[in-house]
Amino acid sequence: MNRWLLLTSFFLVLLAPLAISWAIGHRVQHTHGDLELVIMTPHQEAIRREFAEAFDRWHRAKFGQSVNIDYRSFGTSDIVKYFSERAKSRSSDTDTFGVDLVWGGGDVFADIQMKRPGYLQPLKLDEAVMKAVYPNPRLAGLPLYDLDPKSGPCWYGATFSSFGIVYNRDVLRYLGVAEPKTWKDLADPRLAGWLAMADPTRSGSAKQVYMAIVERAMADAAEQGRSEDDGWADGMGLVRQISANARLFTDSSSVVPIMVSTGDAAAGMAIDFYGRSQADSVAAGRMNYVEPENATIINPDPIAMAKGAMHPELAKRFVEFVLSAEGQRLWNTRPGVPGGPRLTPLRRLPIDPAAYADMSTHTDPVNPFVATTSFNKSAAREKTWGIMGDLIQYSCIDLLDELRDTRAAIRKSAKRDELDASLGRFPFGQMEALRRQAMLRDPKTTVVRQLELQREWTGEFRAEYARLRERAK
Repeated sequence: MNRWLLLTSFFLVLLAPLAISWAIGHRVQHTHGDLELVIMTPHQEAIRREFAEAFDRWHRAKFGQSVNIDYRSFGTSDIVKYFSERAKSRSSDTDTFGVDLVWGGGDVFADIQMKRPGYLQPLKLDEAVMKAVYPNPRLAGLPLYDLDPKSGPCWYGATFSSFGIVYNRDVLRYLGVAEPKTWKDLADPRLAGWLAMADPTRSGSAKQVYMAIVERAMADAAEQGRSEDDGWADGMGLVRQISANARLFTDSSSVVPIMVSTGDAAAGMAIDFYGRSQADSVAAGRMNYVEPENATIINPDPIAMAKGAMHPELAKRFVEFVLSAEGQRLWNTRPGVPGGPRLTPLRRLPIDPAAYADMSTHTDPVNPFVATTSFNKSAAREKTWGIMGDLIQYSCIDLLDELRDTRAAIRKSAKRDELDASLGRFPFGQMEALRRQAMLRDPKTTVVRQLELQREWTGEFRAEYARLRERAK
């Protein structure tokens, strides 16, 4: 008994720091400065370090004071949870969340998950900054900053993100599969068990990739004279066919390119800078990153001031530094080049059009203002954002073994084409998804009722797969 008590105590002591770190977030402090700024962000360590050091130098030169940036490193879902919990204990709108800025996470995260609940406050930037960085406030119809005419901007795009496919040429050659160029190529049944995918309930960037697939299908339906509701069912069906090839669903989208580079997966979906960085880190030509033509999205990655920011003036200076020519140069300039990052290439696309006048020092010579075609994401097509991750969880992640077995049975069936088309067509469209989203997100819906709905809807998909396997016989 004493032996087990000692072992238990040992592991509790060993794991306690990890539990505490998870509970409060990973804090990164780079210097001890005259001033302090608290930033909550999902950005990787290289971005945090390079901008902290550059902003400190800039602020010393311009204002004669050093700045210590206290980073709180969270994923987007955990940032929302943090603000949600803190909101319950705030006594008034003037109370602080203990955070000055929220940086990164995507425009949907900023607009819907942070601004809409009231976690952000408007921030007015100097007119000269606005004219320089946003001569056109939209890219292919997509706002580059918050265009709310009533409150004024609550967030500003600081850089761009795009999404594509990473793949391992050696593994694809072994499987006899051509290099993927479209999202549909990932549904090739020869890739069964060879895709690495990320959980959209844990990763905002993963959800954005799935949303891009669905939005492209909605746009296709509209071009064909069909309803976008119909296209939504096509897109979600394609997500199911792709998911049937999944080896696993990771908690973090950054793991996907790593698995592809090691050969543990043949392909996967990735955000641009993860895909390009990992492709360059392995043997030349072994791995590649590609963006499906006219089927991906290029969206702004924002920075915003938290409501009740403790250091609003300093926070505004940081935002203006990030948007300045000096700050924008850090995103994609090669390390060691004057004005570039000191140690690590950040491989992000600047949002300032002037940054693309000369791309000779860029790590990735990609111009989003040229690469963007007529297709991009649309707020009108993203109404199901709030439930998309849940539906993928219920239909794909929680039932992954059954989904795999169903696709395998279909491929062996004489009715292969007919049944695979059924799997590639979600059992309901956007309107029903919105109805379920309203049920799930209704404040009156208790946690117990949410769990009941989850079990009910998962059961519906399980029954559907059972019927398809029965028909395949």
